[in-house]
Amino acid sequence: MTTTTSVQTIGECMIELVRGASRRVRLGYSGDTYNTSVYLHRAAAQLQAPVRVRFLTGVGADHESRLMRARWRSDRVEDDAIVLPGTLPGLYLISTNGDGERSFSYWRSHSAAAKLFVGSDWIDRVDADLVYLSGVSLQLMSDASRAALVTRLGVLRGRGTRVAFDSNYRPTGWSDAAHARVAMEAVLQVTDIALVTLEDEIALGACSDLVGCTQRLSDLGVREVVVKVGSEGVWLSTDDGLTHVPTSPVNPVDTTAAGDSFNGGYLAARIAGKDLFEAAKVGNAIAGQVVRHSGAIVQAHHMPVLQH
Repeated sequence: MTTTTSVQTIGECMIELVRGASRRVRLGYSGDTYNTSVYLHRAAAQLQAPVRVRFLTGVGADHESRLMRARWRSDRVEDDAIVLPGTLPGLYLISTNGDGERSFSYWRSHSAAAKLFVGSDWIDRVDADLVYLSGVSLQLMSDASRAALVTRLGVLRGRGTRVAFDSNYRPTGWSDAAHARVAMEAVLQVTDIALVTLEDEIALGACSDLVGCTQRLSDLGVREVVVKVGSEGVWLSTDDGLTHVPTSPVNPVDTTAAGDSFNGGYLAARIAGKDLFEAAKVGNAIAGQVVRHSGAIVQAHHMPVLQH
């Protein structure tokens, strides 16, 4: 009998405004861990790996929050939100240049998720076969709630839960890189799968090159290390050393969710029983399609065909 894997992602989903070359603005819903939730579910369905993906966040009781939650349901992501009346969703604007590189403007400091994660009432809700979070998730938390989460993850790992983490370092929201690095290292010490980007790790001051990055993560106790290097693909760190998994060249339109979609595909493939190399190829295939389209969540028919 095939068992269903429960996945819980932790973070924030915001109202997404995408401004294209015509200056028109398109509205959607996005956030790094939410994006990964969607792509994980889509990939798992193709790979015939039964999963339940739950998204833990804070939302308001307002109309826009209700519309956002309706979108989650249509994306097949289960609603594990905590409602905080009187709060609103965060919002961000994406502008892209001719090369598909994007810049962001955020309005999120007083969002429902930010208000929720500063406290610790939500900690006991964390429970799944696989828990996924990111450095952006940690940005929203207080030092106390981050410490409580690390304790909770340690307890869950003792019961068999696996933890996946993407540092996804964004300087905005942290007092400085050192603060971010300390917070992330505490989580990495209870992490099974690290899905990081080399550029972020260098900006964080965590390392200066690929070898230093993988060695640091290994020293922190992470057993499964994946380092993304943009258009060059990813590097896997195994007992046999470093293995490169290249990606096919593409002309990007919008790189907003490249890493998030890779993470979703990779984790779905691992749940499906694929090895690290095959999982990385799945992640690369999805990311390669996502960056060809505008916005973080592409329509389902743009997903690549995956072999189960």
